[in-house]
Amino acid sequence: MRGLIVTKEQEVRLVDDIPMPKIGEYEALVKMSCCMICNGTDREIIQGKLAEAREYPLVLGHEGAGYVIRTGGRVRNFRPGDLVVRPCLKDAGKYRSAWGGFAEYGIVLDYEALREDGKRQPDDLCGLTQQVVPPGIRPEQASLMITLKETLSAVRRIGLTAKDRVLIVGDGPVGLCMLYNCLLSGIRSVSVLGNRTQNLRRARQIGAADCYDNRDEGEHRRLAADWSGRLTCYIDTVGNQATIQRGMRLTGEDGTVAVYGLGSEDCLTLDMSGIRNRKLQFVQWPINEEERKTHAFIADAILSGKINTDLLITHVLPIGDFEKGFDAIQKKEAVKVALTFP
Repeated sequence: MRGLIVTKEQEVRLVDDIPMPKIGEYEALVKMSCCMICNGTDREIIQGKLAEAREYPLVLGHEGAGYVIRTGGRVRNFRPGDLVVRPCLKDAGKYRSAWGGFAEYGIVLDYEALREDGKRQPDDLCGLTQQVVPPGIRPEQASLMITLKETLSAVRRIGLTAKDRVLIVGDGPVGLCMLYNCLLSGIRSVSVLGNRTQNLRRARQIGAADCYDNRDEGEHRRLAADWSGRLTCYIDTVGNQATIQRGMRLTGEDGTVAVYGLGSEDCLTLDMSGIRNRKLQFVQWPINEEERKTHAFIADAILSGKINTDLLITHVLPIGDFEKGFDAIQKKEAVKVALTFP
């Protein structure tokens, strides 16, 4: 079958020799409809910087959605025709799996049936986040749900309340999804610091209290005047030393700097002079049990129009045009790019 693979030479290729997955008795076979390019994790994998995926060649993709076409004999919670999120591949033949959402077919695990039957649960618990999407949600929206669910679970893990004063650093897809989820969680004061005029405009449409242009020194002075020492939470979707350091200065006493961005630095050194009573929290990786709890909330927000997915899904391309999708992300012309299978 076809799919996108990454070689050890950091090359992304569309191949047609990926082995077809075989399902077990607690698994279902899924025909993939689409998979989103993850602007952060996929880039880290391609560059060989993600510790969890460094064996090549590997099949890329973890933000996929597709329709169940066949189920194993003990599956009870998936049925043919169900639209499901996060189908994955197992390692097969010469290909390792970096979740494998960019392959034509994938597998979902009926985790609940496995647990009810007292069977051993897989170590990665991937089945926890392989869930059925309610009718009315399109496959591209279902794929987008993964970023929305990951970021909502992070917002909940940070422990924000309606009274918090929040600055989100980064106006990419993660930053905009964080913004949606903060607002939907009842937080009134949420601002965004970013680099892209169009995305800052999107942030205002979503409901940001204020937006600051990171490219403008005058905007940095305005940001400092507005918030220096007054923020209760600084959410860093970039995750490098400079952005984390800025957060330590902008947050007030007992404030939280929550780092979501992966970054690519192996060592972090912070100037702590004058910094007292701060929390530094890393929420860089979804916890499956927590992400699972957000599924119905995000689905309802999309179906009710509280989340306008058109502001976030900017490109829908056939899988054969994957280079255009990656190029649009590299040039910062895209928010989220969905690659579709026929």
